[in-house]
Amino acid sequence: MPSSVLTRALPFAAALAALSANAPAQSWMPNEAQVSAEAELIDYEFSQSRAQIAWNDTLGNLWVANVDRATGKFVPADGRGVVVDPDSMSFQDAQKTKNGPEWVQTAAGDILVHTKYAGRHTDGNSRIGVAVPGPNGSWTSSILSDAVRKAPYGSNVVGDTAARISYVDNREVHYWTQLGDPSTERRIEDFPDSNYPVRHVACARPDIPGTHAVVYPVTVNGVDQVFYRDFDGNRSQQLTFDAGVKYEVWMWCAPEYGYEPVFFTLVDQTELRVYRKIAGSWTPVFSQTAPKGNQIFSPEPFTWNGKSYIFMAQSVKPNKFRSEIWIANIDATAPLFKRITPTEPLRTRTDPEVFITDAGPRIYYNKLIPDVSDSGRYKPCRKPSCSEGVWNADPGL
Repeated sequence: MPSSVLTRALPFAAALAALSANAPAQSWMPNEAQVSAEAELIDYEFSQSRAQIAWNDTLGNLWVANVDRATGKFVPADGRGVVVDPDSMSFQDAQKTKNGPEWVQTAAGDILVHTKYAGRHTDGNSRIGVAVPGPNGSWTSSILSDAVRKAPYGSNVVGDTAARISYVDNREVHYWTQLGDPSTERRIEDFPDSNYPVRHVACARPDIPGTHAVVYPVTVNGVDQVFYRDFDGNRSQQLTFDAGVKYEVWMWCAPEYGYEPVFFTLVDQTELRVYRKIAGSWTPVFSQTAPKGNQIFSPEPFTWNGKSYIFMAQSVKPNKFRSEIWIANIDATAPLFKRITPTEPLRTRTDPEVFITDAGPRIYYNKLIPDVSDSGRYKPCRKPSCSEGVWNADPGL
């Protein structure tokens, strides 16, 4: 370039650089992106440590596939990586078990528990399947025992040296046992017989006391209250005594409180109420209430970058199905409560899960086309035939 041209270009370049420096950064907006077009990929569960998903197809095959940490995409895209067990539950069986395969964190890494069938897919043939990864991506699946059991959930303590699992029998009676030793099975005595999901305490540190436990609601004097059962002593304790019907309950180790266990519960389907133990009593310390007309579904906590967050689905009046994904924090000094997905097109957005990619958390969910009733009202459709696959959203954290 001639020096005269270079001289004339310098002021322009400097001005352009100044404009770029002063331009506002692109602001975050609700968003979503398709991860997989596979219609059968419903009720998948993530292993963060293995960067994998586990799920059941409509034939009862238990699949495991990888997750690309850089992009958050499934590898392969349809989720059909390795068949772990061909005798697992199907999509139709989930109507009885109310859950699919679940990861269990152990000192040797994450393994899988699932409902496995010894013959026809009947409650009487249900068993607890335990699947363990082997060399070169292989898996071995066996049964915990010959006892009729189904719908397992597992410990959620990183590096757990004494992992527990819980499950129900064909009468919906709840039990727990130490993984690998069915002789330790005990009934969760005050948990009402039901297919209600059991929530194990989640913690990133195995040295925190009180994390070998589950939390669940029990009706006391007409009001559902939160109970806690310590597996080590097989004792239960009532934690809440305040007003409001409590449904979903999650306890986890909060990094902002030095990994002290805290919990939240969904109250009257509209409020997330967070409790912390203060002077020996569990006390509400934070609350978020859904916008008027909305209801909250499937809330679940996760931690990232030293903070706790809760993701969830919400329904929006007049529709009664879950169409939006939201996120909240638990910080009363700087509260966060926002919708992270678009409002259009109108879709069922359900079963949210989190995976931490190299670029930060992404909230995954199934996106389905709602049915239209004879009266012209929208109604939910949860069948694979309605599915537009798996999508995710960047919550902008």
